[in-house]
Amino acid sequence: MSLSVPNLPGYRPNNPRRLAGADGFARKQIWSLSHGVAIADEPTPNVAELVRSGSAASIPLALQPKIKDAGKRYLNQGGVCLRFFGYFKEAVYESSIENYRVRHCEINYFLEDDTISICEKKQENSGVPQGTFAKRQRVVREEGEETFYDLTDLVIGGTLEIYGRTYFITDCNNSTRKYLREVVGRSEEELRPVPGEEDVYTTMRAEFMSRETGRDDTVAHNIRKNPMKVFAEAQLGKTVNNATREGFLEYDRKVLRLDCLWDDRDSLYGDLQRFTLQYYLADDTMELLTVLGPNAGRDPFKKMCKRGKLAKDRNDPLGPCWHWSDFQIGTVIDCYSKMLLIVSADEVSYRFYEEKGMPLDPPLQLSIEEPVVAKRELPPYNGFGSEEDSLASCVGSLIPTVPKAKLGENKTMRFMAKMESTNPEDVERVFTISFFLVDNTVQIHEPPKRNSGIVGGSFLSRMKLRTAEGLITQEYFYVGAEIQLAGHAFILVDADDGTLRHMENNSHIFEYSNLRNVVEVYGLSLKDAALSGELLDEFKSMDVSGTSTCTIKSLKQLLMKYKCSYYYGGPPEQAVLTLCRKLGNKTSINYEKFVAAIVDPNVLEG
Repeated sequence: MSLSVPNLPGYRPNNPRRLAGADGFARKQIWSLSHGVAIADEPTPNVAELVRSGSAASIPLALQPKIKDAGKRYLNQGGVCLRFFGYFKEAVYESSIENYRVRHCEINYFLEDDTISICEKKQENSGVPQGTFAKRQRVVREEGEETFYDLTDLVIGGTLEIYGRTYFITDCNNSTRKYLREVVGRSEEELRPVPGEEDVYTTMRAEFMSRETGRDDTVAHNIRKNPMKVFAEAQLGKTVNNATREGFLEYDRKVLRLDCLWDDRDSLYGDLQRFTLQYYLADDTMELLTVLGPNAGRDPFKKMCKRGKLAKDRNDPLGPCWHWSDFQIGTVIDCYSKMLLIVSADEVSYRFYEEKGMPLDPPLQLSIEEPVVAKRELPPYNGFGSEEDSLASCVGSLIPTVPKAKLGENKTMRFMAKMESTNPEDVERVFTISFFLVDNTVQIHEPPKRNSGIVGGSFLSRMKLRTAEGLITQEYFYVGAEIQLAGHAFILVDADDGTLRHMENNSHIFEYSNLRNVVEVYGLSLKDAALSGELLDEFKSMDVSGTSTCTIKSLKQLLMKYKCSYYYGGPPEQAVLTLCRKLGNKTSINYEKFVAAIVDPNVLEG
């Protein structure tokens, strides 16, 4: 016996076929993974029949034909969307002012699966349904076919026929234009925006709202006039003053701007101040705005005098007020005991007075004395404490603050040095000089040496040192340099491997660690010998074993022979180390590469 139960939630009986395990209503899994992309495997319906049935707009993506190489396109172009701007015309019936309405929309094209979505931005109080016109889907070109729109159909200046609407494409965004130019290969002529159309009603509505609300759509005024308040009060019996109605109708939103000066330098702490006088022609009111210059030192009060009528005589507030016909370049206005001198006006004000037959005079050229700015001179460093602490007391603050340190790289350059002295006991002394890049400080240590008669250890604590040119920085340090540190002359004779690598990585700072620069300098003295083959013969005479290499000692002897070593004014020892490190194995040099570089330095780039 069957019982009639309403088909409502909570009243539907259990399906016996489903309880029995039958698959009549079961939903099978239709998705499979291909290259990491889920693709539908259920049978594809005939799209042409669906179009003829009128339901093509609701075809889900899973039921549309598969795209060739869908997995590769998803991996390469997944998430890439091209946006075009366009419009379509909607017919308007039973209207005396318009035949059609232009509705602007955005056409989004997704590269991964050739799908298209169309949407229109919602507008307030539009009165028409707006939003998504077509959900993301593949769209057929013509009814009855199974060919779909692709990127070649989306052309600026072209049209698209989609579900009975003709869309006119006028422009695209910057990213789309860049993709079409660089990837697709479209020309600039094809990517140039085309002008669209505007309907009569939209233009008239914008002008009407601008008149009624007093709001310019292109400028954010943040103030909207509401004439309905005045109208409601007039209906309740309030007398409406129409004295300014004529000025409102003729001069609404017209403002004169005059530049004024107030010279108060005769007063204590007084100075020359600038103001802008804005005169509103609609109701003959004016306001005074302060013009603050850079570092004026004044409170940021923009409005000096609020908008209103200004009496000519401050002792008679009910007397005659200032009118635009009273203004002229050079006129002095008494604004609450401030004598303002009109010195100039903007172009609109000049044009207004010319139309009224009262042209303004040229702007006044006032000679304004520039204030004398005392230049602060820092005292020389006296050697006590650090220079940063000494400069901190010269900033003008009564409360001393810890100076902010400008930190550099957290690296240390280490050199082995000898003291340049005439004393025999100082000639054999060896020192380790460390330069800390983080704060440009120098530390000198002397390793203890037995039976030398000199106690080793710290020779100079870590501190910043100066020369006559300024603070000692890392540019002063290189192998072969002679440098004055703490009143002693030192010669840097060697450096560790980390220091040499740092100098080679910063060859723009250390010129003798730049291989090309070193080769070009040596080439000034050795190029003629290299071209004649004499230089190569000299190297081969030193190479007894025939390995095409020579030691650093042999290289120095050869440079001495051609008078291009450090003792003859040539590059320092750092240049020799650079040649061996770049063209050899740190202890020897491949002289064939060296001679080839002397002949043509461009071989170093290979």
